[in-house]
Order: sequence, then structure tokens, then C-alpha cells
Amino acid sequence: MYVTKRKRVIKLPDGKEIDFGAWKLTDFIMPDSYASQAVFAEAWGRLSQFFAENPDYARKIEKIIGLDNMVIKEIWNVVNIEIKYRHDDPVFQTPDFWMLPNEVWTQKKGDCEDVSFLLESAIRGFSREAQAYATLGIYLDPFSRKPYGHAWVLYKADFYPRWLWLETTWDTAVPQSVWYVWDPDTLVPVYWFSEREAHRVDRDFEMLGLTGEYVRKHNYLIRAMIDYVEEGVRLNYKFMHKGIRTPRATEKIVLAGKCLRCRR
Repeated sequence: MYVTKRKRVIKLPDGKEIDFGAWKLTDFIMPDSYASQAVFAEAWGRLSQFFAENPDYARKIEKIIGLDNMVIKEIWNVVNIEIKYRHDDPVFQTPDFWMLPNEVWTQKKGDCEDVSFLLESAIRGFSREAQAYATLGIYLDPFSRKPYGHAWVLYKADFYPRWLWLETTWDTAVPQSVWYVWDPDTLVPVYWFSEREAHRVDRDFEMLGLTGEYVRKHNYLIRAMIDYVEEGVRLNYKFMHKGIRTPRATEKIVLAGKCLRCRR
């Protein structure tokens, strides 16, 4: 397991700082937190309503992907709908202050990595066996190839052989019948972690089905993210946020009826 730490420091208007210490990546994932439980409770309510209003269709999807994956879909929906995007700069006087799940849920605000930590915590709170990881990396716009710093969640479901992509900068629900496939040439992972383990792409690339050639190809992006996380070097790439630079889904799976791959 890879171990690195990230300092949490707030800068005050008078120039002073509040230092909350250095945290391991795994410390930001809190499955037993109040936030994790609250997200699950709301997700279960959404799913119960879906079954009540669409009993035949809901059972059809359940037969294809299983109830656990339906719960995780609603956990994802709750986080995307409830949490509004907020830049760290004006609040914490720093370009990137990593918040903890309870802080995000209480304030109902956060940026991409804050929301990803909350989503990962809620998924792991629901199922410690879920193959899900909060992921820090780079988003390469599929059209312009312009890079942006970003965070999301990678998820491996038993109904599909490839890793799925749970985006945390959307603000609408994703239908139960739709899942998005992770494209490693669009979303370049550098770190991925849960409360139990943390990995870095230059060491553990095979875990995600990547190659040494992939790491070499994206080395300049990977190195920039490593320097940002571990050395505190300012990332030259803007961070992803809701609306203007929301990642485009390039491949999706449509269940219950006809299985398709298409561009949105």
C-alpha cells in the first residue's frame, strides 16, 4: 500500500494560519461517519420510492445488476444532488483545502475531491466489500485535450467487466438504468484509495489494467499531480467544477432492455 500525507491548513485574512496537521489519504475516507450514514438513509428512501412507483421496471433492473448496485447508484445520486460546488479559495484562503465527509455534508458544499471523499465514504459505509476508490488525477477534455485537475470515484461492479466512473461534479440524478464506463485516456488516475488502502499509478498501474507505457505517456500530468499532493507545489491546471467544465461522458451502459454503448 502506498502512504503519503496531505496537510490541512486554513489561511486567515490577517495572514495567520490554522494547521490541522498532516493526514494520510486513507484518513479522508470515513465509512462510519455521520455523513456516510445520512447519505445512505436518503439513498435508501430514494430507492424505496423508485420501487414503489416503478415496481416491474425496478425488479427488472434489480435482476440485471443486483440490489446492492442499485443502492450505490442512489448513494451517488444523493451526493451529486445535495452537494453544491464551492471553490476553496474565498472560504479557506487557499486554492485547495481538503474537507472531511462530515464537513462536506454539514455545509452541503465542496469541490470535486471533497465530494469524492464523501461519496467513497458513503459507498464503503454501505459495503466494505465494494470495489470503490476515491481517485485524484487529471481530466483531459476529449475534444481539446486540455488538462484539468480532478477527482472522481472508480467503481467495479460485478455486472460489468470494466471499471465504472462515478462523476461527482454533476448536479442531477443518473437513472438506475445508466452507468458510465471509465476512460483512462480521458480521466488519468494518479492516486486511488479507500479507508483501507491507497495506491499511486506509477507503482500500482496494473491494478487498474493499465501499462507502463500508459504511465510514461502521461508522465508529465502524473508528475504534476504528485508534486501537488506530496510537495505542495501549486498545480498549474485549473480544477474541474460543476457546469462550465463538467466532464463529458464518452461511453455509457444502458441496462434493462437493450445494452448499448454510445456517446452523450
